[in-house]
Amino acid sequence: MRRREFIAGLGSAAAWPLTAQAQQPIGTRYLRALSEIKRDYGKISHSTEAARSDYITRLVRLRKEAARGKTDAWQAIDAEIKQHAAPLESDSKAFSKLLVGKWESPRHDYLYRADGTWTMLPADPDTTHGTWRIEGNQYFDTAAIDPPETAQYTIILMTKRDFVFSDQEVVFYETRLK
Repeated sequence: MRRREFIAGLGSAAAWPLTAQAQQPIGTRYLRALSEIKRDYGKISHSTEAARSDYITRLVRLRKEAARGKTDAWQAIDAEIKQHAAPLESDSKAFSKLLVGKWESPRHDYLYRADGTWTMLPADPDTTHGTWRIEGNQYFDTAAIDPPETAQYTIILMTKRDFVFSDQEVVFYETRLK
């Protein structure tokens, strides 16, 4: 190893703890905000669906900020979000009506149609597509592949702006496109 490479390596190794330390306060800020939001929600003695929805919406906004800030705090926020599924007896028709339209996820855009079909955008014959349905707080997605695969997810939040659902391991976020 040449002297210059060795010194550069030492400089990088010496800078790494400082970089990690600089990141820590940012993540701590999101964890502190998470604790405050949880505390505020915990003060509500008889939580309504509107209060739960507001709570999850606040967590979703915080999670987006934490992910944008490239911290690991989003994992703690996801863990909290997963614990607050929409009620089992949720109105399937109301949720279905809200889902119809164009949505974006961090990776792809989707179009959900009123006839229970969906397609990844831009829509063309070779684009991934399938069918969907909602039963209570459960969202079912069947991809049109051979053989067809149906996935079941628990809806956490469904509003005009946000569609948040989980497969018990991962929380998925979609935002309505304008």
